[in-house]
Amino acid sequence: MLPSVMATVLRGYRERLRLSQEDLAHRADVDRTYVGKMERGLLNPTFVRIARLLGAMGITWREFGEALDSELDAANESRVAGRARRPPVPRAP
Repeated sequence: MLPSVMATVLRGYRERLRLSQEDLAHRADVDRTYVGKMERGLLNPTFVRIARLLGAMGITWREFGEALDSELDAANESRVAGRARRPPVPRAP
Protein backbone atom coordinates (compact mmCIF):
# COMPACT_ATOMS: atom_id res chain seq x y z
CA MET A 1 0.00 0.00 0.00
CA LEU A 2 2.82 2.45 0.80
CA PRO A 3 4.22 2.62 -2.76
CA SER A 4 0.80 3.50 -4.17
CA VAL A 5 0.15 6.12 -1.47
CA MET A 6 3.58 7.63 -2.00
CA ALA A 7 2.94 7.63 -5.73
CA THR A 8 -0.37 9.46 -5.24
CA VAL A 9 1.28 12.16 -3.13
CA LEU A 10 4.22 12.68 -5.49
CA ARG A 11 1.96 12.72 -8.56
CA GLY A 12 -0.30 15.25 -6.84
CA TYR A 13 2.61 17.59 -6.18
CA ARG A 14 3.87 17.23 -9.75
CA GLU A 15 0.44 17.94 -11.23
CA ARG A 16 -0.15 20.96 -8.95
CA LEU A 17 3.15 22.38 -10.17
CA ARG A 18 2.07 21.64 -13.75
CA LEU A 19 5.19 19.65 -14.47
CA SER A 20 5.25 16.83 -16.97
CA GLN A 21 6.89 13.58 -15.96
CA GLU A 22 9.67 14.46 -18.37
CA ASP A 23 10.18 17.93 -16.81
CA LEU A 24 10.31 16.48 -13.31
CA ALA A 25 12.69 13.72 -14.39
CA HIS A 26 15.01 16.27 -15.98
CA ARG A 27 14.97 18.51 -12.89
CA ALA A 28 15.58 15.55 -10.56
CA ASP A 29 18.18 13.93 -12.82
CA VAL A 30 16.27 10.65 -13.09
CA ASP A 31 14.92 8.82 -16.11
CA ARG A 32 11.42 9.76 -17.30
CA THR A 33 10.35 6.12 -17.25
CA TYR A 34 11.38 5.96 -13.59
CA VAL A 35 8.95 8.77 -12.74
CA GLY A 36 6.15 7.03 -14.65
CA LYS A 37 6.74 3.67 -13.00
CA MET A 38 7.04 5.26 -9.59
CA GLU A 39 3.76 7.17 -10.07
CA ARG A 40 2.01 3.92 -10.97
CA GLY A 41 3.29 2.34 -7.76
CA LEU A 42 5.48 -0.13 -9.63
CA LEU A 43 8.69 0.94 -7.87
CA ASN A 44 9.74 1.55 -4.30
CA PRO A 45 11.84 4.69 -4.70
CA THR A 46 15.00 4.97 -2.63
CA PHE A 47 15.51 7.73 -0.08
CA VAL A 48 17.95 9.42 -2.45
CA ARG A 49 15.48 9.34 -5.36
CA ILE A 50 12.67 10.72 -3.21
CA ALA A 51 15.02 13.48 -2.03
CA ARG A 52 15.85 14.35 -5.65
CA LEU A 53 12.19 14.45 -6.65
CA LEU A 54 11.18 16.56 -3.65
CA GLY A 55 14.10 18.93 -4.20
CA ALA A 56 13.21 19.30 -7.87
CA MET A 57 9.68 20.32 -6.86
CA GLY A 58 10.71 22.52 -3.92
CA ILE A 59 8.86 20.30 -1.43
CA THR A 60 10.25 19.86 2.08
CA TRP A 61 10.43 16.51 3.83
CA ARG A 62 8.01 17.90 6.42
CA GLU A 63 5.43 18.80 3.75
CA PHE A 64 5.88 15.41 2.12
CA GLY A 65 5.54 13.59 5.44
CA GLU A 66 2.36 15.47 6.34
CA ALA A 67 0.84 14.81 2.91
CA LEU A 68 1.85 11.15 3.10
CA ASP A 69 0.34 10.83 6.58
CA SER A 70 -2.91 12.42 5.41
CA GLU A 71 -3.10 10.17 2.34
CA LEU A 72 -2.39 7.06 4.44
CA ASP A 73 -5.18 8.03 6.84
CA ALA A 74 -7.59 8.47 3.92
CA ALA A 75 -6.56 5.14 2.40
CA ASN A 76 -7.02 3.35 5.73
CA GLU A 77 -10.44 4.93 6.30
CA SER A 78 -11.50 3.92 2.81
CA ARG A 79 -10.30 0.37 3.34
CA VAL A 80 -12.09 0.06 6.69
CA ALA A 81 -15.29 1.53 5.26
CA GLY A 82 -15.09 -0.93 2.35
CA ARG A 83 -14.88 -3.84 4.77
CA ALA A 84 -17.89 -2.62 6.70
CA ARG A 85 -20.04 -2.46 3.55
CA ARG A 86 -19.29 -5.95 2.29
CA PRO A 87 -22.21 -8.32 2.51
CA PRO A 88 -21.73 -11.31 4.79
CA VAL A 89 -20.31 -14.42 3.18
CA PRO A 90 -23.07 -17.01 2.74
CA ARG A 91 -22.54 -20.16 4.72
CA ALA A 92 -22.76 -23.55 3.12
CA PRO A 93 -25.95 -25.50 3.98
